[in-house]
Amino acid sequence: MTVPPAPPSSPASAPPAPDPAPAPAVGSYGSLGLGGPQQPLSGLAVASLVLSLLFCLAPLGLILGIVALVRIPGNGKRGKGLAVAGTAVGGAVVALATLLLVVGGARFDAWTEEGGSLLRPRETKAGTLFDLKAGDCFAPAGGLFSTQEGEDLRMTDPSVEIVPCDGPHPAQVYGTFELKGDHAISDPATIVAQAYEGCAPLFHDFAPDTWTLPVVEFSFYYPESVSATGGDRTVRCWLGAETGLPEASLRQDPGAWDAGQLAYLKAMRPSAEAWFSVPEQVDTDLAAATAWAERMAEGGAESAKLLRAIDGLPARARGPVTALANRLDALSGIHRSASRAPSLAEFGERWDYNGDEDESGEEWEARLALGLPVEDEEGDGEEQQP
Repeated sequence: MTVPPAPPSSPASAPPAPDPAPAPAVGSYGSLGLGGPQQPLSGLAVASLVLSLLFCLAPLGLILGIVALVRIPGNGKRGKGLAVAGTAVGGAVVALATLLLVVGGARFDAWTEEGGSLLRPRETKAGTLFDLKAGDCFAPAGGLFSTQEGEDLRMTDPSVEIVPCDGPHPAQVYGTFELKGDHAISDPATIVAQAYEGCAPLFHDFAPDTWTLPVVEFSFYYPESVSATGGDRTVRCWLGAETGLPEASLRQDPGAWDAGQLAYLKAMRPSAEAWFSVPEQVDTDLAAATAWAERMAEGGAESAKLLRAIDGLPARARGPVTALANRLDALSGIHRSASRAPSLAEFGERWDYNGDEDESGEEWEARLALGLPVEDEEGDGEEQQP
């Protein structure tokens, strides 16, 4: 701003006075034009925003943002906006992560009707019966069991879907083995006999304590001819249920039992394996029936021997375990007599011992004394934990 010239003393006399020096600019404007020293930027505010944008470090970004907002008013540093942004972003990320954990964010498959994930489908694989391996859970295209009588051993459609065992699945392979003998493939009766005997020990490797299994069916797939399977002689032993198995593998961990319980289960294995090897034609084939009776006799006698040899049983379990061993010995004699029957009628008579045909009562008492689960005595299928 400048000062205007002074008016002349008279229009015709003295020359005009020179202009005075310009006045200095008004100070209020000068402070904006010249500027002053700026305060430094808050490092905490910058770090807060950067770390909040990194998902795994968002909690640290949230903390640094809060610290920056507390300190900035006192130290006069710049960056309040950055601290606010870092706090907001970090808080949002932490809240989202917490929500996913609480709801079960890792299990997106629970949000879809078929059990598939919102981000990825369940890991299933199409294949055939010949692709199945021990431990595989699967769903056969034609169903587990034939609806037509007499066709349960023949699978017209070998297609299967191999599915994760931690989701719904109708069946699981518990073991496989190779058929023996050159004649096996061309002789269905020999195959079936081998399958019943071969699957039993594999089943008890898979689930030593059969009492705790759900209600399931036990079966196997076998090749009908070498040429049709490219030389495959593998029998695949499986268990399943039409309504589906639990959403977990049925394989049992031996580490779940104490030393006494594990010794008991191992001792009972010969008898249990013999029982599970019962042939399908036991009521119509004398040779098959007597062979099974012989296995029952040998298995029962061996289990009785092993039960008596267990060391370190709790005092409360010694009596029930000894009673079970005595019962198995008595049954072994009956089974051995049935194994020598000359006819099916005679076999039935020797096998029928007044309806008292097994050791379930003594086994119930022994399991209860050892602390193993037992079924309710009322017969309602409920398990009791000692």
